[in-house]
Amino acid sequence: MDHRTIHIALLHSNQLYRESLGCCLAQLPSFVLTGSAPSIEELVAVLDSERTDILIVEFGVLRRGGIANAEKICTLSSELKTLVIDVPESDDEILYCIEMGGASGYLLNRASIEDLVNNARAIIRGETLCSPRIAHLSFCRMSRLAHRREEFRNANGVYLTRRETEIVRLIEDGLSNKEIATRLHIEVSTVKNHVHNILDKLQLHSRHSAVSYIKEQGLTAPRF
Repeated sequence: MDHRTIHIALLHSNQLYRESLGCCLAQLPSFVLTGSAPSIEELVAVLDSERTDILIVEFGVLRRGGIANAEKICTLSSELKTLVIDVPESDDEILYCIEMGGASGYLLNRASIEDLVNNARAIIRGETLCSPRIAHLSFCRMSRLAHRREEFRNANGVYLTRRETEIVRLIEDGLSNKEIATRLHIEVSTVKNHVHNILDKLQLHSRHSAVSYIKEQGLTAPRF
């Protein structure tokens, strides 16, 4: 059995949950809770000062922040593994945390502390615990996305980044540049630059023509 000490940080909106998990981990000889916080911004100081192997993230925090939070988590550390917890029992939600959050593992909202321990140890070994159904769904989704990207490159020689695709979706929802900036927690000027790049890549002249073109080509990932 692997007895390596695993250093864990926790990102969860519920203080009682953070304190309870801290008490549970304190009873396990091979686990150390290095810190916890309700937001990514408050967790940064912990990650900068303490060694951390795994970041446990509440699914609700990840979902509410969308791509903005997913990108923030991905940029925290290239060595940091992510375990998403409290995931609803839905194929789409599980795939969301894998695709958008770049999760190394996930735990459904009915999981136990034993499940958390087993998943954390698997992640440290470079493994992921998931059901055969989710493994199959993940493989099929990756194949479809790879096929779409290849078709897009072959036809146009360009592709949209994940951020650009997110902005197109928000334009489709009727949001203005200012509203998009607020939703994604970025500057309005940054949104304008993304829109300009999108139109330039697709050789189009308006925001809404970009939405129509991408929908016709089937180039955006399904909404979750």
